[in-house]
Amino acid sequence: MIDLNTAQALIHENMPVVCSQNGQFAVVDHLEGKAVIKLNKDDSGQHHYIPLTWVTSVDDKVHVDRSGDEAMKAWATSPDELAELDAAPTSPPPSPTVNSVDATMGQPLVERVLTRKAELEAALALVPETDVRSREPIELALSTIAGLLTGDLKKVPAVVASDMNQWLERHKHLAERAVDPTTGAPAGLPDEAQLQARQAQAEPTTPPLTDAVTGPWVGKPSETPTA
Repeated sequence: MIDLNTAQALIHENMPVVCSQNGQFAVVDHLEGKAVIKLNKDDSGQHHYIPLTWVTSVDDKVHVDRSGDEAMKAWATSPDELAELDAAPTSPPPSPTVNSVDATMGQPLVERVLTRKAELEAALALVPETDVRSREPIELALSTIAGLLTGDLKKVPAVVASDMNQWLERHKHLAERAVDPTTGAPAGLPDEAQLQARQAQAEPTTPPLTDAVTGPWVGKPSETPTA
């Protein structure tokens, strides 16, 4: 979900509305109230309404979080009907995951971006320097968002806001880990022993002193080899 201020800046009339498979199923009429998008009339002359909570990102289209069939089954024919649907009991949430993009829905865009950035920085710190394949996509994501977090972050231009939304959506599952239901901590994180072992592997080792005639020199700690 994008926040209201971002929605007002980016969503305009006659923008295509596309499903999670990128197929168009509606066209924006206008934003109505604080959290509702009114859609253009369909072939039968009926307006429909969808909640802003469905919207995952906005570029030249409005992207929603479900398929076209699911959207058209759940949309409403009036704002009041939509409010009733929102108030209805919902199905149990899926298993939790460490994913701040979903967890921070509804919060200001810049705060969501900074939260996700910090999450990726923490994930990167757990990846050994030698694991280039795992580090590369995280480092690239952090480099990309660093270029967007410039200027006055209290007044983000619409173009930059659009890029930030796309960055969040593109990297929402990067370095994602399931949550351990017993502790609430990310599951699968290396323990202290594993981290020490990784550090030892990454550190260069000093080759043993070698005698040219007899091979590796062995002596007491206080002794030094002589020529």
